[in-house]
Amino acid sequence: MRKFLSVLIVAVLAGSLTPGVAQAAYTPAGGGTFNVPRPWGSDTERYRIVRHVETAMKNTQGPTAAFPNPTIHISTYLLDRSQSVDQMVAACRRGVSVRVILDEDIVNRNSKRLIKILNADNVERKADGTFTRPKAGPCNSRLPGARSAEVDDVPLTDAQARASAAAPTDASATWGADGSYVKRCDGSCRGAGGNMHSKFYLFSRTGDAQNVVMVSSSNLNRGGALLGWNDLYTMNDRPESYRKYVDIHREMTEDSRAGDGKVEVQDGPFTSRFFPMRRASKANDPTLADLNKIGCRSSFGPTQVNVSMFYWKGPRGDYLADKLLNLARSGCDVSIIYGAPSVAIATRLREAAGRNLINLFDSRWDFNNDGYNEIRTHAKYVLVKGDFGGDNAHHIVMTGSQNWVSGSLSRGDETTLNIELQSAWSDYMRNWTAIRNHARRLPYNR
Repeated sequence: MRKFLSVLIVAVLAGSLTPGVAQAAYTPAGGGTFNVPRPWGSDTERYRIVRHVETAMKNTQGPTAAFPNPTIHISTYLLDRSQSVDQMVAACRRGVSVRVILDEDIVNRNSKRLIKILNADNVERKADGTFTRPKAGPCNSRLPGARSAEVDDVPLTDAQARASAAAPTDASATWGADGSYVKRCDGSCRGAGGNMHSKFYLFSRTGDAQNVVMVSSSNLNRGGALLGWNDLYTMNDRPESYRKYVDIHREMTEDSRAGDGKVEVQDGPFTSRFFPMRRASKANDPTLADLNKIGCRSSFGPTQVNVSMFYWKGPRGDYLADKLLNLARSGCDVSIIYGAPSVAIATRLREAAGRNLINLFDSRWDFNNDGYNEIRTHAKYVLVKGDFGGDNAHHIVMTGSQNWVSGSLSRGDETTLNIELQSAWSDYMRNWTAIRNHARRLPYNR
């Protein structure tokens, strides 16, 4: 088996070391990237985030002498976009290891296509320590002696693809010669129950940039582009952050259960946190701890707190709402845009807005009057300008995939990113203002 895999690896590398399209001019744009959903945005504006990720995939070269092991790591809750799958498949066929983690949904055509191509050469470890023979070569290429001459002949049945998407949890040897795989988490990967809800995209090298980390509220799907306001933040050349995200991705692949406490990496102005925290509570909630660092008197005047939050409910939603309202009572300028609050949370916030305690905006629109809100903010971020952590002239962005519900803290795979840069705050504040300008102020009679 080892000899067989070695031959295939050599074949992949030999093919990918041939000259290709020059990519030296490309560097992924660092900082914030934001979409504008329909009906307002152009096609370019709507797909700005997913195309940003796809362009980084396209510019990830195959193996070279200087960079012999190029790798793309993907963690996305949903995946239905054919162009994203096309770029992952093309990268695999250039010799890039493409490692993808999805939530439970593998029923759509494009996610199934990706699974069948990346997992076709996956193998299983048998009881005696040897491996089963792969059904196809790297990236679903034809095995020597096989009758099929078509690379996309897809040797896995749907049932086999579904099984393979839960399989690469033993060792990297099971991923096949291409070092690529798709893993479907049953619930969350590192938690008990919940969902695999992280959205991050990692590139060992793309264009001229190395150790690239992209953290987003957006999945690689049509809905992320068309139905919601989303954000993505790109960090280039951050080896410390990159290594931690890769470690977490591997833990997710292996279904390694998260510990009780907080897992984070501080890397200059960036603080990344990874969930779940199995014994999470109000007492150790990192989001509440961040909000507790806010003081309301600053060198700018009242500290400015701007929130864009999609899903917001339950006990955790209540105590985070309590904190925001207490900040408003203490003199902070609190402005909130919501996307999918519970009735109870929405009622509390509307009552506070009616008393002029906070500024409140509803991002939801039901354009066809079918009772379903097609458009809303899907971003989950807090912006602070003012007193934070004792610095009375601070700027911070707190973003990521985590909604303000209990399961996002203690059960599901989630990622948050704090960015302590004025440039990031300015980018995100422009986005917040754009969402507000397409929302309705509450209560309506103000």
